[in-house]
Amino acid sequence: MKTQPDIGSARLLSIGHLTPDPRWHIKAHSHTFHELILVLDGAMIVEHEGRRTEAAAGDALLYPAGLIHAERSDPAHPLESHFIAFLGVRLKGRNLLRVTDERGRMGQMARWLYADRQASAAVAQAEREALLRAVLAEFVRAAGAEDRPLVALTRRYVRERISGSLRLGELAAAAGLSKFHFVRAYRAATGRTPMADVRAIRAQYARELILGTHLPLKEIAPRAGLGNEYSMSRLFRRVFQMPPGQYRRFQARRGGEGGRRTDPSVAPV
Repeated sequence: MKTQPDIGSARLLSIGHLTPDPRWHIKAHSHTFHELILVLDGAMIVEHEGRRTEAAAGDALLYPAGLIHAERSDPAHPLESHFIAFLGVRLKGRNLLRVTDERGRMGQMARWLYADRQASAAVAQAEREALLRAVLAEFVRAAGAEDRPLVALTRRYVRERISGSLRLGELAAAAGLSKFHFVRAYRAATGRTPMADVRAIRAQYARELILGTHLPLKEIAPRAGLGNEYSMSRLFRRVFQMPPGQYRRFQARRGGEGGRRTDPSVAPV
């Protein structure tokens, strides 16, 4: 995706939500429209053009129109996702594109878009399409990051082991570099250290669970690798300027008031 598509004319067709089902699958098919899949939880396997792609929570997949593909949920980790159909964007090539939504922005905007799906006024439609373009812009930005193999490899490694203890030496070994060269290369590519990125990914994953599930905070903290509720609250205050419980209530209230597009500012980790 080195040549960025023009997303200014993107037109939303529909958005849906897939609830977890370990038996869910769709046989090989294609669409006359483009489709964006945002994996909220669990995992999915896609067979396409003789290849296999696996996607986990936090991943986003873009199927260009005409791509023949088959999909199924990972039975051990049932898939939950949003799927968005759209037209009006000319994509280069016919390949499946996968990125990691490491900031959690695409998932959050998809939730807003899904909540607004039944609004019928012309103004609401214009707002939905503006939000769709924002989702696609974030996808393009993330695809730029994926062009940096070291960053993509590290972030995927972290997402796949999000609940575990991750140390700098382990990340450097996974990248095939010494600690010194790994830190220097990672900082040059992202502007922050690998461990700062790990904290940011953990915070974003915790936010996804806080907004997308009804799990109590004491269960979310270890799932995000943050140990306990106190440690998660401390990181959350630093990143999102409020504790997790208040953040969940804030977002629920904003949604109820029709102000889903407002989010607290996010500070560097």
